[in-house]
Amino acid sequence: MQLDVRIVHNRKEIDAQAVLDSGAEGVYCNTSFIKKYRIPTYKIDLPIYPWNVDRTLNRQGAICHAAIL
Repeated sequence: MQLDVRIVHNRKEIDAQAVLDSGAEGVYCNTSFIKKYRIPTYKIDLPIYPWNVDRTLNRQGAICHAAIL
């Protein structure tokens, strides 16, 4: 299920689409979205290795940064 969302960051409104997945173990965001809107991130202590539904490791590799939105 996709939802239209509006993110407010530094008083700037960003319209985007979110995917609702009740089986997710966390909330993740595409790195190109983070770069495009210059959302600040911080390095996390332990990387997160995202696995796809077909049990393969996601081709973008480990998640090493997080953001507070």
